[in-house]
Amino acid sequence: MSATSIDTNLRAFAHTIPGKSEDFWEPLETHLEKVAELAAGFAAAFGARDWGHILGRCHDLGKYSPEFQRYLKATADPDAGAADGVPGRVDHSTYGSQFVDGQIGKRKGQMLAYCIAGHHAGLPDGTSDNDTSQRCTLRWRLRQQLPAIEHPIVELEVPVLPPLKGPGEETPFRLAFFVHMLFSCLVDADRLATEAFCDATRAAERQRPRPSLMTLAAQLTSFLEAMQAAAPPTIVNHWRAKVLSECVNASKLPSGFFSLQVPTGGGKTYSSLAFALQHAVTHNLRRVIYAIPYTSIIEQTADTFHAAFGQHAKRALTEHHTNLRPSRDTRANQFGTENWDAPVIVTTNVQLFESLFAFRPGACRKLHRLANSVIILDEAQMLPVKLLQPTLEALKELVLNYGCSVVLCTATQPALEYSNEFPIGISDVRQIVPDTGPLFEALQRVRIHKAGRLSNAELATRLAHERSALCVVNTRRHAAEVFTLLVEDAPAEECFHLSRNMCGAHRRSVLRVIRERLKERKPCCVISTQLVEAGVDLDFPVVFRASAGFDSIAQAAGRCNREGRLPSLGETYIFEPEQPPPPGLRAGAQVTSELLDQYDDPSSPNAIEAYFRQFYWSQSQSWDKKGVMPELRPDVHSEFLRIQFREAAHKYKLIEEEQYPILVPYDRRARAMWNALQGGADYISQRKLQPYLVSVHIWDLDKLKREGAVHEHASGVWLLCNDALYSNAQGLMSADSASGLRYLEI
Repeated sequence: MSATSIDTNLRAFAHTIPGKSEDFWEPLETHLEKVAELAAGFAAAFGARDWGHILGRCHDLGKYSPEFQRYLKATADPDAGAADGVPGRVDHSTYGSQFVDGQIGKRKGQMLAYCIAGHHAGLPDGTSDNDTSQRCTLRWRLRQQLPAIEHPIVELEVPVLPPLKGPGEETPFRLAFFVHMLFSCLVDADRLATEAFCDATRAAERQRPRPSLMTLAAQLTSFLEAMQAAAPPTIVNHWRAKVLSECVNASKLPSGFFSLQVPTGGGKTYSSLAFALQHAVTHNLRRVIYAIPYTSIIEQTADTFHAAFGQHAKRALTEHHTNLRPSRDTRANQFGTENWDAPVIVTTNVQLFESLFAFRPGACRKLHRLANSVIILDEAQMLPVKLLQPTLEALKELVLNYGCSVVLCTATQPALEYSNEFPIGISDVRQIVPDTGPLFEALQRVRIHKAGRLSNAELATRLAHERSALCVVNTRRHAAEVFTLLVEDAPAEECFHLSRNMCGAHRRSVLRVIRERLKERKPCCVISTQLVEAGVDLDFPVVFRASAGFDSIAQAAGRCNREGRLPSLGETYIFEPEQPPPPGLRAGAQVTSELLDQYDDPSSPNAIEAYFRQFYWSQSQSWDKKGVMPELRPDVHSEFLRIQFREAAHKYKLIEEEQYPILVPYDRRARAMWNALQGGADYISQRKLQPYLVSVHIWDLDKLKREGAVHEHASGVWLLCNDALYSNAQGLMSADSASGLRYLEI
């Protein structure tokens, strides 16, 4: 397809202003130039400036069509065309896709076409065998017969592919990843340019300056120096200072993969942040992204960073997770969550990794901001085996071709490095703390015992005889059952329960009470699911852990004698519970049963390494269990570059089982929102609701529905109608007339 020269009398617009004449509308040519300039700047971060410019200049060429301009003038819609495929809208992205494909041709043209075709509706699949979804594919759209459109672009120069590094310079996955990053540049540029015209006040507010990484690095240094000066001269604090020093020294090393293996309580969080900020300043990187596996611990990490950054925190730090507290949801934070344009991002593994394989514009918008960043993967051992290959391939791409440094940060280092037995592993990982043996030996604060099989009643009795103890189990149901038995043997005010049957605000409140009792050395016995195992600063003299993987055992042991204040070692007991582990933990527990007799201390570095080697290597058939990689490996020699972006996104899910949110009446604020929704309010933002939501599986929701205990609001949130089913001690429970109280499953 070729375009004729532009008609000088042609007046085409991109956006309107309601109530204003055409003299105040945005000319389409102006919008295209703005998006081209922004997208080119974003793509320049990974050597693809020309690609970004072409995308910006061509993404809205379809708006030059008479049909679109008639639609625009008839509706005066300021963001017309922002939802291709919606009845009544005019498809304007197919034309731009066809134009770049025709001008540039074959593979490069199709790579650009994917981005333009999807900049509103999302990246399409290349093809489909399903007749109903065929019309959404790129191949179908490129074959449509469209009328010629007059527009100012006569021809395009073929862009040069950046020198992508790695084995097989233009491997199929590498090209698919490149398209993802280009798509991100276009989406972010288009939305920013549109916002600048349609909402200048918001755009100006977004542009308020944020603290530089150099400022944050200096602030963190001052904060940590003051903390060290005030710390007592204990062995633990001596080694924390040594770890911090090693991190600062290692920050001068060239970009790439790093490993920070520090035992629990060794100051891993602050030290890894210090490395990241100093490394970013030294190598002129753009931001630090701190990804955490559990939403239950992300708030504590964010609190740690807020304390360190002081007055700079509100504009320096963006929290992007579902547990965000309303007090933290500032305008700066809201802007940051849209495109990660902030110096420091604290987020979840789900948000980071699922975005790397997403197809929707909102999820992909931030991806180009990853280029030239430091990415810290806290608790890196939590990378799921079933998605290990695509996850590691994405990390390798970010390091090889997008200027990133990745830190695998953990107290229980997984065996993710390349070997003949683990060919998908990472090569050239550098240890930030070179010799961890003395560190682990010096910070050994726990003896681990094998307690054998314990029934719920036996476990509750043993816990009741301890003045203070933590018991970590594998399911919500088990936690509730043991807690119920425990309060029969011990004073209720000394017993505490923690699980995700409690809303986030409730868990935070209980953790405050637990920490206060431990600080004052009052009796305190806690039954919890594994949500306390990573990043939650608790310090008990005794810990019980239901059988699980060595990594989980080591994490639980990390809550025992954490600060090394006991006159001798703390005691951690591994026991076999009545119920087997749930499916997600079963493989790890099986490896533990095979290795447990070989190691006196399953939390030692040698034991952990042996565990992860067997855990990962023994599941080679599951490294890409969902088949994500085949969807992102087009045949580069074929006439058509077939990439199945949507299929890959649907398959790459860190959390497969859908969860259903229930608003519970935890406090007055939750009750006020409940009353508002019950009284006819159409919607309350997820950010406000999140601290008071409990997520349940479909089978538990069905139980509650059968009991008439919940009903669904039009916004998709379920409302708990029976206050008696939310316990101040245990959170959400289920009940029926036949069996009385019964517990939600997991």
